[in-house]
Amino acid sequence: MKKFVVLSALLLTVVALAYETQVNFLNYQSITYRVSVDERTATVLLQFDKLKQGGYEVTYSVKFTVEDEFDYEAFALPYIYTMLSYAYNPAFLQFLQMVDLDRPSTLNFYGMKIVYEKDEKVGKYTGRRFSFYSNDQKLFSWVASKEIDLILKFELPDQGYVAELVDFRKR
Repeated sequence: MKKFVVLSALLLTVVALAYETQVNFLNYQSITYRVSVDERTATVLLQFDKLKQGGYEVTYSVKFTVEDEFDYEAFALPYIYTMLSYAYNPAFLQFLQMVDLDRPSTLNFYGMKIVYEKDEKVGKYTGRRFSFYSNDQKLFSWVASKEIDLILKFELPDQGYVAELVDFRKR
């Protein structure tokens, strides 16, 4: 509950102070992430097809391996939803974009901080890794690149959740 209150306050602050910038997924033909939750790994594809009569058709597909049996837990894991709710939430995206990718440093405000950790290679992409701390507890980490609008990697260490960008195609 304490994390929820802190994150809610943070989101409200960011919404109040931030300007309008979002990643528009409709600028992409497809986006592929590899998502691991605990010991399970899945490949998630988001595909955006422009329709002749206007609008878009969006396909969300998940591919994963089942070793012995197909159980409800494997089927029901919210593979990409966790990352989308943090990293691509319009309010949170503002917060993630506060970092200076050219001259990374630690940002401190109201008991929260964003720490630049290192440069990191994620698949065929390279970016800068940052972690968000509240009261000295790491809540999540992400890897961002100046050249790519998409989050290269997103981690929730307490939940064993890791999402890594595998590939994307722009329009």
